[in-house]
Amino acid sequence: MSHRLIVTADDYGMCDSVNQAIEECMAAGTVKVTCVMVNMPANAQTASLRKRFPHCSVGIHWTLTEGRPILPPAHVPSLVQANDTFHPALQLRRRWNQRRINIAELKAELRAQYTRFCEVAGPPDFWNTHENFHVWPGLFNVCVAVGHDLRIPAMRSHRRFTVPRFQTATAYHWHHPLYWVKGTVIGRWAKRVAAHGMLMPDGRVYMPGYGIDKASLEDAMRRLQWCSVKKAVEVIIHPATRVENMFGALTESRLLEYDMYKDPGLATSLMQLGIEPVGFEVLQHA
Repeated sequence: MSHRLIVTADDYGMCDSVNQAIEECMAAGTVKVTCVMVNMPANAQTASLRKRFPHCSVGIHWTLTEGRPILPPAHVPSLVQANDTFHPALQLRRRWNQRRINIAELKAELRAQYTRFCEVAGPPDFWNTHENFHVWPGLFNVCVAVGHDLRIPAMRSHRRFTVPRFQTATAYHWHHPLYWVKGTVIGRWAKRVAAHGMLMPDGRVYMPGYGIDKASLEDAMRRLQWCSVKKAVEVIIHPATRVENMFGALTESRLLEYDMYKDPGLATSLMQLGIEPVGFEVLQHA
C-alpha cells in the first residue's frame, strides 16, 4: 500500500495569478486539493473548477483577515476596520482576546461565505481558514461548531509531522520548546474534534531547514515517520505565477512553489517513492 500525500494549494480566488498557478499545478497531477477565498476578486472562477478537475477536492478557505466581508460591513462591525476591510490576523486575535469580536457576527460571516461558495460551486469538501486564524483558543471551537452545523464533512488538521533537515524531530522540539507546546495543544484539539466525527488528515508536514525544490520534498518524504500516518498527511503550498501587492510576506516562495509543483515529473517521482498524491476523498474510505 502506498503512502498518501495531500498537497493543498491555498488561496484560490485571491487573484488571477494565484488561480492560474493553482490550475496549472492541479493539471500537473501533484496538487489535487485547493480551497477558495469566496470574498476575493477572482472567486467566480471556482464555478468551472470542479468541472475541469472532477477528481480534485475543493474546500472553503474561510477568510476574516483579508479583503471585505460578504455581509454588508454594517452587519459585522466588530470584524472590520474603518475602511470596511477585515482586520489583519494579529489584530483579529488581539480583539478576540479583548472580547471585542461579536461571536454572532463572526458566525454569520462564516455562514455567508459558505452560502456564497455553495452558490458558485456546490457544497465544499472541507474547510480551513486563511492565515489559520481559527488556530487560537476559543476561535477554534467557534469555527469547528459552524463547520459541524453546516455539515462540512472535513477540515484541515494542524497536528504536526515535523521533519527538520539537519536534526531529528526530537532534537528540534528540544531546541524549540514553544513550538512543541503549541503543537501538542493543537494536536489535542484535533483529536477531540475527530472524536466527534469530523474527518481530517492525520496532520500537516512541517519541513524546517528545507528549501522549496523537488529534492528537498523527496528527502523529507523519505524521512517522514509514515508508520504514524493512518490516512494521509497534508503539505500546504501557496503558488502564484507572479508577485502581487496583496501577498504580504509570502512573495518569492509563491513563485518557487509554482515552478516546483507545475512540473508533471514531480508526481511521477513521488509515486516512485511509494507516495500517492491524493485528495480529501481518501478520508471517507480510510
